[in-house]
Amino acid sequence: MSGRHRNACPNDAGIAVRIDRNTHPKHALASIGAAALVMSSSALAQDQIEWSGFGSIAAGMTTGSDDQLFGYDNDLDFNPGSLFALQAKANLSDKLSVTTQIMSRGSEDFDLGVEWAYLQYQLTDSASINVGKLRLPFYMYSDYLDVGYSYHWLRTPQSVYRVPFDNYTGVSFQHNAFVGDFTFNTQVVAGNMQDDINVIGGETAEAELNNLIGFNTSAIYSNLTMRVAYYQTNDANISTDTLTTDINGQEVNIGDFLDSLTLAGLEGVANELDASEDKGTFAGVGVMYDNFDWFVGAEYTELELENSYVPKQRSAYLTAGKRFDSWALHATYGKTDDKVMSPERFTVPDPQLQAFVNQAANIVVTETAYTSIGVNFNIAPSAVLKFDVTHADDKLTDESDVLASAAVQFVF
Repeated sequence: MSGRHRNACPNDAGIAVRIDRNTHPKHALASIGAAALVMSSSALAQDQIEWSGFGSIAAGMTTGSDDQLFGYDNDLDFNPGSLFALQAKANLSDKLSVTTQIMSRGSEDFDLGVEWAYLQYQLTDSASINVGKLRLPFYMYSDYLDVGYSYHWLRTPQSVYRVPFDNYTGVSFQHNAFVGDFTFNTQVVAGNMQDDINVIGGETAEAELNNLIGFNTSAIYSNLTMRVAYYQTNDANISTDTLTTDINGQEVNIGDFLDSLTLAGLEGVANELDASEDKGTFAGVGVMYDNFDWFVGAEYTELELENSYVPKQRSAYLTAGKRFDSWALHATYGKTDDKVMSPERFTVPDPQLQAFVNQAANIVVTETAYTSIGVNFNIAPSAVLKFDVTHADDKLTDESDVLASAAVQFVF
């Protein structure tokens, strides 16, 4: 063993204090004292950190050879719905804390990513402010979107939960109030979003939302929860440079197609198709009644990105279920009903070109009905085994898909 290793004094915090023969005794004592202080601080910090986590081990396959749904096909696959996450919360003072959540998704080859990273300051017992990377609270279950253990579905209804991004960077203010027998939870958010999103047939595009503001309010009365939400941005952008789609049997790059319209003197139509610096709005309402014996709930949302190829997305679901001793049975019906607003803005003089423009204006339009039946079994105090069969009926293509899936979802 070398002299360097003999004189390195490791400690429980992973810090090595180097003392060689030329170190003055007073300096050596100071080094040891400093290391002891760091060790003490590290131990204290570990005591102040709250660790938690959750996960889902899911498998699924479609029943038809050509069926594809929610990332699954007719080969048994464990990746699309599986994930693992670890969350740490450190209390920096009695009012200030920092929270970080890292996640590994099977749909992303289990690469680690930071989902949440924010500071929270507790203003009062009923009000707090968060700053950092946060979850966008579009839906009733947005805060628990990835925590499958927290809701009865194997996955949240994709008829509604389909906005292609979940997080934003900015600030949120939360306030709780008691008014009579009601509890009101209100959240106001502001910030921006910049990320790659899934747009067409699994293709990704760069997206950016600036000046995003909005709120949501929940009213809770006994076993009944009611919720409203509204968000808007005046600067929404989705890049078309990497997007391709099949138009009349030809694979066409959307960005190149828009450029060709501009060169043909149809800049106005190109601008109407392009999602650049446009106003976007999201509105949603939800309700859930749950008396811990049976439950029934619904959500309805509308998303609109004005002056772009993105249609007005209207989405809804209705769900109900019954709990038994250690298992539960539930069913959900959901529907998407998108609509191209003011289609006359896409009018061009050439009939052949009009056919291309019409197809480009409808590339992300969906009109699909989803029906699912699920059963859950409580296999441990913090784990549940779920089975689900979902049937999707595409009204535009007159095609249907059936997905059978199972998952073990847990928290710790």
